[in-house]
Amino acid sequence: MASSEATDREHNKATARILRVLSTYVSEADDFGVSELNQRLGMTKNMVHRALTTLAEQGYLIRNKAGRYELGYRILELQNLAQAEPDFRALAAPFMRQLYELTGESVSLAVRADDFTVFIDAVETRKLGAWRTQIGPLRPLHASASGRVILSSLPDADVDSYIERRSPMRLTRPTGVMKPADLWRSIQNTRQRGYEIARRGANPVMVAAAFPIGDSEGGLHGVIAVGGPEERFDPESPRLAPTLHALVDDLRARTKLYAAESS
Repeated sequence: MASSEATDREHNKATARILRVLSTYVSEADDFGVSELNQRLGMTKNMVHRALTTLAEQGYLIRNKAGRYELGYRILELQNLAQAEPDFRALAAPFMRQLYELTGESVSLAVRADDFTVFIDAVETRKLGAWRTQIGPLRPLHASASGRVILSSLPDADVDSYIERRSPMRLTRPTGVMKPADLWRSIQNTRQRGYEIARRGANPVMVAAAFPIGDSEGGLHGVIAVGGPEERFDPESPRLAPTLHALVDDLRARTKLYAAESS
């Protein structure tokens, strides 16, 4: 009898450890290795490893290419099935507010609609020289930083097809006609950097940083962007860039649990 009670207590402790590990992922929306969880939770590495292995075997965690563990798709089973899955706007809303509070500049949210970009939400600054966003109207994919980020996520053949459909004479944007070679150069730069930096106008020069936001199936929900006058907004400054990218990564950790809506 005593042996049975001791076994039950040990099982309860093991279950509690597993739930502590899982709760860390749910609250932090990040990926962790064994050593980090060992230090964060005060559990031995052996305990952490057993908990991670159990959660991975059950599909609540997955091991990524870097050998670290992150939330798996089965975590969605823990949600209320009667509650509608949040859309991209709802997922991004708190992060848009945080980006606005961080930068003090306008933040926008865009999605693809066939060969066009449509802005579906925005938080605009009240400062002078704001980066303005028109919600609703369709804009060709090449004509905005957000649209070019969407193009950069497509296979090369799809980009070529887009250029052919638009034709060189129709690759227009607010600053003039864009040559196919210039569009390809922009796409390659965005792919290499992982996001787009765009500048337009003069006196003041406006700068925007646009980031792709992925979904659970390896596609895109859309693009989040923040922009303002170059004299007060530099998205690549050492002071701003780390926090800016950390917020975007937090949003990505959230959105990758959900499939994007069909455009």
